[in-house]
Amino acid sequence: MSALPYAEVTEDSYAERAAADFTLTEVGPGTAELKGPCPRCGTVIHVPVVAGTYKSFRLTRGARRSAPPPGERLEPVICTCADDHPGRPADKVGCGAFWLLRISTS
Repeated sequence: MSALPYAEVTEDSYAERAAADFTLTEVGPGTAELKGPCPRCGTVIHVPVVAGTYKSFRLTRGARRSAPPPGERLEPVICTCADDHPGRPADKVGCGAFWLLRISTS
């Protein structure tokens, strides 16, 4: 089986699968960790989530989305796996997948 090539891509299904498969664990005040399989390459990844007024939620690639309702936030997530993905630039990690995950804080 050949390794999945690196590609900076997103699909609506990535967020849907991550919402179903990821867990969110609080690791300290204002800090949590998302853990689950990347919806593109399947490797289990760990993603820190930090709540704070300094954090920006700018969306990439010109995507326009409505603001989440009170008690929810949109968390940008990228694959951070260390698996081999042919064509990955030396300064990048993961398979290139990215998505927005809606997190409920209530």
